[in-house]
Amino acid sequence: MKKSLLAVAVAAALPVVAHAQVTLSGSIATGIIDSGAPGAKAKVDRFGGGANAININSTEKIAGGLSAGFSSQIRFNPSTGNMASNGGAALGNALFHVADLFVSGGFGTVRMGKVNEASNCAFDPWGCVTGTGSLITGTAAYLLAATPQANSIRYITPSISGLQASFQTTLNRANEDRQVFVVTYAAGPIVAQYLRAANSPASGSSGQNGETGGLKAMEHGIGLSYKLPMATLMFNHINKENAAGTKTSSVNNIGASIPLGTIAIWAGYSKDSKAAHTADNAWALGVNYPLSKRTSIGADVFEKEVLNGSTGFVLRARHTFCSPLASRQ
Repeated sequence: MKKSLLAVAVAAALPVVAHAQVTLSGSIATGIIDSGAPGAKAKVDRFGGGANAININSTEKIAGGLSAGFSSQIRFNPSTGNMASNGGAALGNALFHVADLFVSGGFGTVRMGKVNEASNCAFDPWGCVTGTGSLITGTAAYLLAATPQANSIRYITPSISGLQASFQTTLNRANEDRQVFVVTYAAGPIVAQYLRAANSPASGSSGQNGETGGLKAMEHGIGLSYKLPMATLMFNHINKENAAGTKTSSVNNIGASIPLGTIAIWAGYSKDSKAAHTADNAWALGVNYPLSKRTSIGADVFEKEVLNGSTGFVLRARHTFCSPLASRQ
């Protein structure tokens, strides 16, 4: 009896080791694409940067109701086997596309390191990761933010009645800093977003995107989606300006995701009225079919007027995985 009481007393006096969970996850998305451009040939290629990645994440509960952990992502090109991670400003090709430490609690979440920006991909039926959607809203002209930034810190507020905000800034990046501010409202069938990104050149220097003398390259976007019983409708408006204040993109995207049993139909239309491409319109229609919980196949057709009205196609497949690596007390 005394031994049992002693054991209980010793256990109570020892510090509690937090529960730690480490997971390995990822996906691969590849297939055949024919862009429809004059003289172009069909080729095996990857679809969506984030759809070809290996993620290693850890999280644990710590004192005071807080959680802490590590998020990382390694991206690759399945058609070549090469790394496809963005090193960020002046860092070139990198092993880790994302690598950050986070602490979260009732105050929200803080991430530090090489942190991925928020994006407008929630308003693309393809989610910017599965194929033809990247030809509509995932190209350089139509995708907002979504770039990993080295030497970065991001704060995400708690969600209050569906409203949540985040602010991210780089610190000590060569030549310029970058800031991204996002406000999102998600409640019931409605999701709405405002996103603003800007590059700020360092004093007395030229920024990496041509900013000088206090001039900034700017990105603005609003997005809206509404889930109906038979479909989810999406709208996205994007404006981009270069360092001289010249508008380089003014894009309106509309899309729909329509579930038909196990099959999903995706549709999108995009119009860019920027001066450089007054007829840069595009549309896409796709179908996605899950072979299992982790594997799906699909096909898309699309047309971009900037390619002289040529119509292209995609045949794609995607596989995902998720496995706990360790869990201990």
